[in-house]
Amino acid sequence: MHSVINELGFQAAAAAAAAAAVTSNMHFAAAADSIESENLDQRPFSIEDCGFMDPEMQHTMRTIDDANEYPKFGWVDITSEFMSACSELNLGELAQDMLFGLFEAMSAIEMMDPKMDVGMGYNRNDTKPHTFETAVDAGVLKLNNLSHEDLIGIFDALFACMVSWLEGNSMDQVLFTCLYLHAPAKIEDKALRSFCHAVRHLIIHIKNIIISSSVNEEEDFQLYGNSSLLANEESPSASSIGGLLKESEDELVRHSKSSNQPEDIMAVVHRLRFMRHFYQSLYLFDFAMTNSVDEGNINEIYKHLNASLELIPQIKKTIEKGTQPIPGSDCPNPMGFSPRIHDRSQPPTFPRSVKMRDRPSSLMFLEELVQRLKYSCKIIRMRDYYTALNFFIEFSRKSGHCILSRSILQGLFISNRRLIFGSMQIKDFLWDSVRAFNSPPVMNPKNVLAADRDIQVMLDNFFKYCSSTFTQFIRICGFNRARQRDKLARFIESFDSIQVEAARLDSQLSLMSSEKAAEGNGAAATTLKHSAQFATWVLYNCFRSMMLYLMSGFELELYAVHEFLYIYWYPYELLIGFIVSALTRTENNLLVQEEYADHQSKLQAGSNSSGGSSKNRPKNKPKKNKKQQKPYRQEIVYYHAMLSMCGGFYKALGALTKDGRIRQPMPKFDNEEIRFNRRFAPFANLTSPPPVGYEEFKTFREHMMRPPSSEIYSIAAKHFNQARNALESIQNPEQEILDMLQVAKINYVVMNVLAKGHQKDLKRQPDFDFSKHRHFPIIKLN
Repeated sequence: MHSVINELGFQAAAAAAAAAAVTSNMHFAAAADSIESENLDQRPFSIEDCGFMDPEMQHTMRTIDDANEYPKFGWVDITSEFMSACSELNLGELAQDMLFGLFEAMSAIEMMDPKMDVGMGYNRNDTKPHTFETAVDAGVLKLNNLSHEDLIGIFDALFACMVSWLEGNSMDQVLFTCLYLHAPAKIEDKALRSFCHAVRHLIIHIKNIIISSSVNEEEDFQLYGNSSLLANEESPSASSIGGLLKESEDELVRHSKSSNQPEDIMAVVHRLRFMRHFYQSLYLFDFAMTNSVDEGNINEIYKHLNASLELIPQIKKTIEKGTQPIPGSDCPNPMGFSPRIHDRSQPPTFPRSVKMRDRPSSLMFLEELVQRLKYSCKIIRMRDYYTALNFFIEFSRKSGHCILSRSILQGLFISNRRLIFGSMQIKDFLWDSVRAFNSPPVMNPKNVLAADRDIQVMLDNFFKYCSSTFTQFIRICGFNRARQRDKLARFIESFDSIQVEAARLDSQLSLMSSEKAAEGNGAAATTLKHSAQFATWVLYNCFRSMMLYLMSGFELELYAVHEFLYIYWYPYELLIGFIVSALTRTENNLLVQEEYADHQSKLQAGSNSSGGSSKNRPKNKPKKNKKQQKPYRQEIVYYHAMLSMCGGFYKALGALTKDGRIRQPMPKFDNEEIRFNRRFAPFANLTSPPPVGYEEFKTFREHMMRPPSSEIYSIAAKHFNQARNALESIQNPEQEILDMLQVAKINYVVMNVLAKGHQKDLKRQPDFDFSKHRHFPIIKLN
C-alpha cells in the first residue's frame, strides 16, 4: 500500500524547487502584464518579449525554431531541487497536492518506464520503422519468389499474432505488425496473398462475433485498432476467400508432385488448408449468429472444425522448417514484420510491453480453441432453460478464459435478433422450459384447461415478465469468471420481483381451482390444485445464482481463511437445503401428475369398454410396471454431497478456530460483522430465502462450538464420510465428482487424526489446498 504524506517539510522543499524556475521567468511575468495592457494589439511576440533574455537561450531557441523540430519552451534544470525534495520520501510513499493526486502520481511512475513509455524504446539515432512501401523500396520485403521456408515462417508467425490478439493484446501491436497485411493486394505470391486476405477477413468476422455477443470486457479483448487498415479496397469478398485458398492449395499440390522436396511444399499446403477450414467455420458461425441456427449449418461447421483439428498435428511437425524468430528480438519473424510501426499511433496510457506467444504454444492454443468451438455447437441440443443453463455453467467452468468460444456459444443460443437459436421467442422458450422442468398440468396441450383464454393470458404475461431476467442470467454465464461474480451481485436482486409474480400466478390458479370445484368441475379443479410449480421454478434458479455467487469467491481467492467459517455455514444451514427442497418438490409434483394421468386413462378406458362391443375390440395387452419419473435424482444426490462437504468444512473450521489454529485479524483493524454483511449483501433484499443476520450466525456458531474440539472434529469426519458415500453412489461421475470424492476421503482421514488429539498443542494454521477442487480444499497439517 502506498502511503500519502502532506508534511510541511516536503511542501517547503517542493517550493524551493519551484523558486529556481522563478528567477529565469521573472521577465515572463512582466511580458504577461504587457500582454494584458495591450490586449487589442494582436502583433506576434518575439522571443525576447516572452522572457528568454539569456542570449545563449535565445540563440538555442532560434536554432530550434529554424529547424522546426521541437516546441518553443524555456527549460530549467531543477534536478537537484527535485532530488532534494524526494529524499524526504520513504520507500512506497507518494506526495499529494491539490493538483497532484493518485492519477498524476501513477502517470509519473509510468513515465520513462520502458514497459509503459513508448519513447523510452527509441534513441535519437534510431531509424524510423519500415512501412509496407519503404520496406519494398529498401528490398527487405519480398512480394514474390518467396521460398517455402519463408512462407512457413510467415504463416506460423501470423498464427502466433492471431493467438496473442485473442488473448487481449492490441490488434495494432500484434497482427498489424505484419506488413503484408497492410496491402495484400500488392503481394505477387499467390499463396501468401490469399493467406493474408483470409487473415484480414478473419479479423472482421471475429470482431463481428465478439461485438454482437457482448460478453467481452476490456481485459478480455481489444476491439479497437487502426480500422483504416481493414478498408475493403481491392479486397475480395468474404465468400470467395475459401476459393482463393483452395486454388493456392491445388497449385502447390501440383508442384509438389514434380518437386525434389515435396514435404516442404506440403507443409505450406497444410497451413493453407487449415486456414481455409478454420476461416470457413468462423464465417459460418458469423452467418448463423446473424440469421438462424439450424442443423445443416452446424453440421457444416462441424465438418470444417474436424478438418482443422486433423491438420494441426501435421503443422506442429513442420514448425522447424520455417524461418525462426531472431533470439532476443521482438519481431515474430525475420521478414515481413515491423514491431514498432504503430507505437507512435497508440494513446499515451496504452500497455506497451506485448509478450508474443511462441509458435508451439500458439498451435496448442488453436487446437484447444477448435475443440472448444466443437463443444459449443452442442448448445443446439439444449431445448429447455434447465439444460441450457447447466451447459453454460459447465462451459464457463472449463473454457471461461477464451473470449471467442464464449462469444460463439452466446451468439448461437441468442442470435442478433434476440431469438433463441434465431427462430424462437424467449417467452416461448421459457414456456417449454417450465413444461420440461416440472410439467404444470395447465400447460399440457391435452388438458381441459389448455384452451382457457384467461389462464393462457396469465401465463403469457408471466413469461413475458420473466424473459429479461432469465435471459440476463444466461448472458452473465458467458462473461469471464471474475465479471460473472460482479454482475451476479447486482443481478440476484432482480429475482425478488419475479418471485412475487410467480406467487401471484400460483394464488390466482389456486383461486380458480376453488371456483371450478364450486362449479362441480372436478377435473379442472384437480388440475389447478397442483399449480405451485411456477414459484418452485423461479426459486430454484434464484438459489442456483446465489450458489454460483458464493462459491465463486473461493475460485477467485477472495476469502480469507478466517472467513471460510461463515461462507461454508450459509450453504450448509440454508442455501443447499432450499435447492434440495425445490428439486424434491418438483419430483413429487411430477409423480402426482403421473399418477393422476394414469387414473384418468383408466377411467377413460373403462368408459370405452362399457359403451362398445367386447367382440370386435382387441384385448388390452398387460402393461409392464412403469418406472416412476425421477429426473433430478442424480442432482439431488450431488447437492446432498455438497451439503455434507460444506457441513464438514464448517465443523472443521469451527474446531480449528476453537483450538486457536486459525489466524484471526487484529480486532482494531477488523470488524467481523461488517465483513459478514458485505459478503452476503447481494442476498439482503430477497424475500426468499429470508435474509440472515450476523446475530443469527453467532447463535449458530456458539451452539456448534460448545462441545470439545475433539468431538467437533469427529462430527466433521462424519460429514466428509457422508459426502464420500453420496458421491460414490453417482453413476458415470464426471471429473469434478471424482475430485470432490478424493477431497472428502483425505479430509475424512485428517479429521479422524485430529479427533484423536494429533498435534493438539500445536497452534500452526493448516494449509488449505484448492489445487484439486476449486471450491473444496484439502486440509493439510503442517
